[in-house]
Amino acid sequence: MSTAIVLAGHGSHISPRTAGLVWEHVDGLRALGLVDEVTAAFWKEAPSFHQVLRSLTATDVTIVPLFTAQGYFTQTVIPAEMGLAGPLTIRDGRTIRYTRTLSEHPYLSQIVRQRVQGALQASGAPPGKTAVAIIGHSTRRNPESRRATEAQARLIRALEPVAEVVDVYLDDSPAIGEVYALTSAPTLIAVPYFLALGSHTTQDVPGELGLEPGQTSGQVRGRKVYYTPPVGVEQSLREVIIELARDAGTPLYEARNEAQNQAQDGSAWDHCPAAGRDDLIAAVHEAGQMSFGQLLLTPHEVRRNGHEQPLETLTDPAALRARVREQPFRPLATSADLPGGWRVPVSDPAMLHAVVETVYPGAVADWAAHRRGTLLLETLASTTARQTGMYRALSGYAHSADMVARVCGACVRHPTWYFGHSPAEAIPCAEACNLWMTKALEAVVQRE
Repeated sequence: MSTAIVLAGHGSHISPRTAGLVWEHVDGLRALGLVDEVTAAFWKEAPSFHQVLRSLTATDVTIVPLFTAQGYFTQTVIPAEMGLAGPLTIRDGRTIRYTRTLSEHPYLSQIVRQRVQGALQASGAPPGKTAVAIIGHSTRRNPESRRATEAQARLIRALEPVAEVVDVYLDDSPAIGEVYALTSAPTLIAVPYFLALGSHTTQDVPGELGLEPGQTSGQVRGRKVYYTPPVGVEQSLREVIIELARDAGTPLYEARNEAQNQAQDGSAWDHCPAAGRDDLIAAVHEAGQMSFGQLLLTPHEVRRNGHEQPLETLTDPAALRARVREQPFRPLATSADLPGGWRVPVSDPAMLHAVVETVYPGAVADWAAHRRGTLLLETLASTTARQTGMYRALSGYAHSADMVARVCGACVRHPTWYFGHSPAEAIPCAEACNLWMTKALEAVVQRE
């Protein structure tokens, strides 16, 4: 039996930090070596919820949803995209475990309380003259989405001697801006019940509060406002992820590692998704050097193709990921604008594959399946049929040729899902990605 963990997050088309937090924990789990394969999956970025399982060879896979609450994404989107039947799904010789959310673990409650206590201490305001707002995302598509935020507000109300405690929402009611009508205390502590320093917590929520991006305190409507960090940015969150996986029955290699008495952590290059790995390694060693998208691969290094004199040597996945996706932010990992000026020296064949997987998550598995003739395609009709939210408007969408040319033309993957075939050496794309769907939806809305 082989094992894998997938951290399922939201991702973003706006900020690298939303998915960046998830990848940070992926790197940490890979170095620990608790399972054979570790990766991430996203709604807004690659690899997608629907495609990620194809990148794994493990027969026992655990999905850990990195969301602060049970709600629309954890109860509807992820199960639909991944074909999950519940906490345990057995399909095609594979066991798929789906863990509880972070809100069902006491950790986030502890962090929320720490945020309130820290802000009280920093402000010096008397608790009896201080209001606390717990700010959730929520969605009107699923009333369960707000339950965890409401529970955090009840907890603070019971444990902290503050004057007022309310819960407000980015995408539900009461809205964030209503906090000034719902409370009257001269000092307001606002705690974003979000995981990452993404666009919501750095732009949207502060804006709704009347703060500038990056501002953590200020005078708003005659009130002193203290805005705390989100609740998921501590390194200790990784231990909660492991605990959730263990509680779901995931076979972890902890006993083996203790028996080996390892003197140091493993590498974050280890334990990447393995589907297609051997095919890629064999192809590069046979050719001596090979292009893969905009990468030039050799047995000894990976670099941006066409950049013969790199400026920077990168030696860990986090540095490489930051270099190719953050400056500027590239929400589509396979967009044809890969930054150059870097190289990654390769110490062994598995690392060669890991570097490619870091730059183009999930692409190797599809490339190898295409070469073997086993790539499974998703038509646009089947993709839209799974949708339960705003993308339902794309059902029956027929004007896709222009959208394919505009969006897919700027990507190193070939839209196999649209044409039904791809050139032999292409990196195929088996289904319309979230970015394509977003652009298509924008076109539909504009026509209306």
